[in-house]
Amino acid sequence: MNWDDLRYILAVAQSGSLTRAARALAVDHTTVGRRVEAAEQALGLKLFARTRSGYVATADAERLLGEMRAVEDAVIALERAAHARKSTLDGVVRVTAPETFGSAYLAPRLAQLHHEHPRLGVSLNVTGAVLDLGRREAEVAVRMFRTPQEDLAVRRMGAVRYGLYASREYLSRRPLRGVSELRDHPLLSSEAFTRSKRPSALDARWLAKLCPDARPVLVCDVSLALLAACKASAGVAVLPRYLGDADPSLERLAAPDAPAEPVWLTVHKDMRDMALVRTVLDFLATAMTRDAALLDPATA
Repeated sequence: MNWDDLRYILAVAQSGSLTRAARALAVDHTTVGRRVEAAEQALGLKLFARTRSGYVATADAERLLGEMRAVEDAVIALERAAHARKSTLDGVVRVTAPETFGSAYLAPRLAQLHHEHPRLGVSLNVTGAVLDLGRREAEVAVRMFRTPQEDLAVRRMGAVRYGLYASREYLSRRPLRGVSELRDHPLLSSEAFTRSKRPSALDARWLAKLCPDARPVLVCDVSLALLAACKASAGVAVLPRYLGDADPSLERLAAPDAPAEPVWLTVHKDMRDMALVRTVLDFLATAMTRDAALLDPATA
C-alpha cells in the first residue's frame, strides 16, 4: 500500500467525516475518499462503514488504528529530527496563540521579524484550537496554561492582568461609583454565570465574585468582541489590561483582587534548537519581557 494513505485513514477515523478530514489535511474531500478507497483495496479490508452520521471505523480498522498511529508517530518524529537540523533562517515558523492575544498583541510584533530576518516567515494561527506540537501542527505555542506533556519545553513569560472597564460615554450617562453598584449595570462577560452556576474562566470568575447576583447581557469568549461592545457603551466588561488601558475611550474602574493569567511559551523539545524556531522563540521572549509592565501593570 501507499504509506502516505495512513494519514488519510487516521484523519477520517478521528473526524468521522471526509469533509472534516479534508479540512485538517488541506486537500479536497474527493482526494480523501479516493485515498481511503485505495488503502482499502491494497489491504483487502473494509476500513469504514458509511452511515448517515458519517464514517465509522470497522472492527478491522479498529484493530489496525493503534499500529497506524505508531507508524505515523515514527514518521513525524523523523520529520522533526530532520527539520531540527536545518540551520538556515529561510522558511516559515507556525505559531499558535489564543485569539485575542494572538491578534492584538502578537501579530503586530511578529510582523517586525521580517525587518530583521527577511527570509523568515511566520504563520500565525489564532483560531483558539489547541494544536498538537508533537504532530507538527505548529512549531511554537503561546498559551495561557502550562502544557504537562514531557516532550514539550515550556517557559513562563509573565502574566496578563485583567481590569474592569466601561466607556467614558457610558459612564457619563450611568455613573458607577463602586463594584457594589455593578448589579445595576449590564455586564459583558467571557462566560455565562448565575449565583447557582459559577463560570470556569478566570476573568468571568472574578466578575461573578464582584457581582454574584448578575446575569451578563452579552457573553463571548473572545476579548476583542467584548472590547468592541464595551466601546459601543453596551455595558461593563472585564478586559486584559493591555487592551483596555490602550483605548482612550475606556475608563478602568477600581475593583479589588484583579486576576492575572500566566503566559507560557511552548515548543517541542526536538524543535527548540532549530535555527528558525529558536529565532522566533528568542524574539517572543524578548518582546514579552520588554512588555512585562504592559501585560501586567502590577509588575511595574
